[in-house]
Amino acid sequence: MHKSVVPIAALVAVFAFAAPAAAQYYPAPPMPAPRYGYGYGDWQQVRQLRMRIEAIRHQIDALDRRDAIGGRTADRLLDQANKLDRRLSDRARRGLDPREAGDIQFRIQRLEQQVQWAREGRWERFRDWR
Repeated sequence: MHKSVVPIAALVAVFAFAAPAAAQYYPAPPMPAPRYGYGYGDWQQVRQLRMRIEAIRHQIDALDRRDAIGGRTADRLLDQANKLDRRLSDRARRGLDPREAGDIQFRIQRLEQQVQWAREGRWERFRDWR
């Protein structure tokens, strides 16, 4: 009996020392940061979109100065460009995810197309056709 008590006492001692170490709290590792937004490398995409909007503004101003488009049309197109720039600023501040970036790119393309139509006089031809 004396032979079996020593190994049992040794096992109890090992478990008694190991139990506090196993019961310690280890916090979960932090979640990785999202891969979009100003702080994560997408600032280049935001900058490119801003440059496209600024190019549209310059184009509208040049067309308005040469009287290639009407004043009301120029004001309407500039208003759309300003709204688009504010939307981009708001979305980029909180992080620009791919869906929002695609939506803004689509809106920029539509605005570029409207400027091209205004420059070519398609709006007036369409009105005359009706």
